[in-house]
Amino acid sequence: MNRRIARRSLLALGVAPVVVAARPRRSAAADGAGVYVDVPAYAQKRNLSCEYACCAIATAAFGGWVSEYEFDERVGWSANPHWGFRGDINGLWGGTDDYGVYPEPLVAPLAEFGYRGEVIYSGGNPWPLRAHLDAGHPVIVWLGLWGDLGFVEYAEDGTPFRLTPGYHVVVLHGYDDWSVAISDPGPGIYRSYDWDTFMDYWSVLDGMALAVSPY
Repeated sequence: MNRRIARRSLLALGVAPVVVAARPRRSAAADGAGVYVDVPAYAQKRNLSCEYACCAIATAAFGGWVSEYEFDERVGWSANPHWGFRGDINGLWGGTDDYGVYPEPLVAPLAEFGYRGEVIYSGGNPWPLRAHLDAGHPVIVWLGLWGDLGFVEYAEDGTPFRLTPGYHVVVLHGYDDWSVAISDPGPGIYRSYDWDTFMDYWSVLDGMALAVSPY
């Protein structure tokens, strides 16, 4: 299976998915029923293209669709994932040689297609996520599914950056008091996490996220 999580079973990753049969509604309810942004479920086309697939999912919330392949050349490549895609996008998931990309290099390509990307490092504070979802903006989030196994590497100019084995990227599109709703491009399904589980995964990468909205 040519998907980022397909190389390992979800159970082996310690993930217990709750699959939603139908697409979620778009709602901005403040009565405890939750807030949900309507996005599609979509399966990424290459092992390590979850970030680009998430951009496609997020832009679809506003009636558009930007193919994941549009991001390859626009993002480019770099050993530092804050500057470009690290490694081979068709490589095996879970390692750090063939890896992925962080939110900053996605901002300019999104802008080319008419979308604003707001980079978030919240340190694990969920309120920026809630605020964007309340405004109808899906949020791309970076999750450390294997826990905090990160380590620091250095670019050729000495700039430090952190790599985390076993990370994955999904689209957060809703929440209520008990759980968060996610569109996961690995298997191409909807799933939910309780808040504690989500916060554990998300905090591994310093609350890294990218909120997407139209200009």
